[in-house]
Amino acid sequence: RAVASRIQKRQRAFRNAKRIEEWNTRAAQGGYFIYKIAPNVKMKLYCDSLLSRLIFFNEFEIDEQDFMVRFLHPGDVYVDVGANAGFFTLIAARIVGPKGHVLAFEPVSKTYKRLSENIHLNGFSNVQLERTGLSDSTGTLSMMVAEDEMDAFNSFARPHKGEHYVQERVFTTRWDEFVLKCPLAGRVTFMKIDVEGWEAKVLAGARRQLSREDAPVLQVEFTDEAARAAGSSCRENYRLLESLGYRIYSYNRTTKALNPDPIREEYPYLNLYAVKDLAASQFRLNAKMV
Repeated sequence: RAVASRIQKRQRAFRNAKRIEEWNTRAAQGGYFIYKIAPNVKMKLYCDSLLSRLIFFNEFEIDEQDFMVRFLHPGDVYVDVGANAGFFTLIAARIVGPKGHVLAFEPVSKTYKRLSENIHLNGFSNVQLERTGLSDSTGTLSMMVAEDEMDAFNSFARPHKGEHYVQERVFTTRWDEFVLKCPLAGRVTFMKIDVEGWEAKVLAGARRQLSREDAPVLQVEFTDEAARAAGSSCRENYRLLESLGYRIYSYNRTTKALNPDPIREEYPYLNLYAVKDLAASQFRLNAKMV
């Protein structure tokens, strides 16, 4: 066993070295390249993007990918708040299929363009793109947009990663107001909220819809540093979700189970799941054989 373990470690190290070499070669050339991110799903990875690099090295939110692939079924409605270039949007679009629907919010002009290109690259007709940010008000806000590779940390708040940012004025709306014009209320299965500290504002602008008994399961990012930069806290977000009728869970990729996650003193970086009907959600996870 010890010999086999050493061989496996050497093989992994060799593969990692080759992957690093390949990325560095591509990065030196600049631009983008097309990469398969899931069965029948491809994506443009940009050499000026940290997020693209993480995706290429298969280091981007592996547990979250597993949850979504198991939880979503054909015909579902998925909402991606903070879609970036579309990693989760693309995978969800393939899963829910032509009878399902994906709604992707991305307000930054450069990132929205990349998101749109990736949708067209895959020929998806079940994705609705919104060049809008969700918040607790309707109007415009200044978005801090990275000029370097830190595109994953664009935010309405002061970014907690990277150094070179410019401001871009973008449109915002409340989810409670948006659904009045888009008949999705009661139909959304799963909503991902990853907005670099602005989660409290998104939740506040969705109180009415998220208070419903048929409100979707939520994946919410809990990162203290980002939340503080936006004038909120992860503990406050936790309590807000509870007030809306949710209970908070973590996901175990090994057991495929949602486990209660009591409120913590600190949240360095974590994605948690807000669920109203645990039995129904667990049934979905168990029913999907991947």
